[in-house]
Amino acid sequence: MMFGKAIAVAAILLAGAAHASIVTNGSFESPGSFAGSFKTYNAGSTAITGWTVGSGSVDLINSYWQAADGSYSLDMSGGSAGSIWQTISGLLTGKSYILSFALAGNPDRAGVKSLTAEVGGTSGTYTFDSTGKSRSAMGWTTETLGFTASGNSATLRFTSNTNNAYGPALDNVSVALAPVPLPAGAATMGGAFGLLALLRRRRRARA
Repeated sequence: MMFGKAIAVAAILLAGAAHASIVTNGSFESPGSFAGSFKTYNAGSTAITGWTVGSGSVDLINSYWQAADGSYSLDMSGGSAGSIWQTISGLLTGKSYILSFALAGNPDRAGVKSLTAEVGGTSGTYTFDSTGKSRSAMGWTTETLGFTASGNSATLRFTSNTNNAYGPALDNVSVALAPVPLPAGAATMGGAFGLLALLRRRRRARA
């Protein structure tokens, strides 16, 4: 997805100046160890600290495959397509933020996995092709979504669009204040490249 990749580059350029994430348990490390290599949670579950399973089911992965950060990650399709959500707070109304997350796919069935991310009234759909990947080499990628806070809190939601037991894999979720305001239209591909151009101009000005 061109927009996601462009914003990801911007996020990397700005990472050193970004504020700390306001997401609870973004790498799914809590509640911690359990027997077996994964555990399935169904709609309504709040067992994954900070998160509620909104629909379908998700698998909390422990040793089954390589995590992007820490020891745990999610398969967003447990027995079927699932979703998770949490309310993030401490936002500053009118300020620009960047949602960042690691995306891969269950390698046990090769193919394209699809995931929708939603936060602050902005959404994006992301895909990952697990062909050629393995449990020990997941090929995690970093995806991002820019949004502007309309209030002090917002709902952060991830939804699998892959309706089987081999879904998109999710890890390392964070939301941080953008070091520079996102240009108007940053939720489009053109806005993403506008942000990159702005960053390049500022870097040249400091040189």
